[in-house]
Amino acid sequence: MFRPMVLAALGIGLAAGLVLSAVQTLHVSPIIYAAEAFEIEQPEIAAVIHSDHGHSHTHSAQAWAPGDGFERIAFTVLSNVLSAFGFAIILLSAMLMAKDKAQLNVSWQRGVLWGLAGYLMFFIVPALGLTPEIPGMEAAALEGRQSWWVLAVLSTGLAIASVVFLPGIAKVFAIVFIAAPWLVGAPQPQVHGFLHPDAQAVATLTDLQAQFLYATAIANAVFWVILGGLTGYTAKRLVQA
Repeated sequence: MFRPMVLAALGIGLAAGLVLSAVQTLHVSPIIYAAEAFEIEQPEIAAVIHSDHGHSHTHSAQAWAPGDGFERIAFTVLSNVLSAFGFAIILLSAMLMAKDKAQLNVSWQRGVLWGLAGYLMFFIVPALGLTPEIPGMEAAALEGRQSWWVLAVLSTGLAIASVVFLPGIAKVFAIVFIAAPWLVGAPQPQVHGFLHPDAQAVATLTDLQAQFLYATAIANAVFWVILGGLTGYTAKRLVQA
């Protein structure tokens, strides 16, 4: 079963990753490029602002980044496909285990529900505490954000599993799990928003940030629905094989 699962996950990851990349290219990337213009045009001002507010950020001119155009798009597509492959393996394993242990049926329709659960786990709940950021936006320390994101994902997953798999009154454990990341609290930056010296630029960046929230929410919703549906369809085929 392992080899068919891996091959199936590769196909699912390729399809879902390409769709996500297309949506990002059309609706998400233009917002990021527009925000980057405010960083790139006045790097010396950004450095002074960070210094004045006691931040420890460093801006290295030697840091590598993919070039604009084809190279940047190619690396984005590769990243999306590899991420989708990893998620597909997780979903496929979970579906087959649920079918075997809990006698839950698998189908593309149920797969969409699994995908929506993944959307809730990996995007919605983490985004409620850690707002998706555009370039130029102040953020808390990376280590703290990473730790809280992992906590939010695991807690949400355990909460969903509690509701679906635990019997009767035991489902109340879901409340404990879903509350855990909020009791800990998401790390917050010392200064919220944007520190650009131009008020008009800040207004533009704030508008771009609002657009970015909607665009990333829609892109991730499309990704998870497609990923879940394809994985559910594939799981059913593997069970019937």
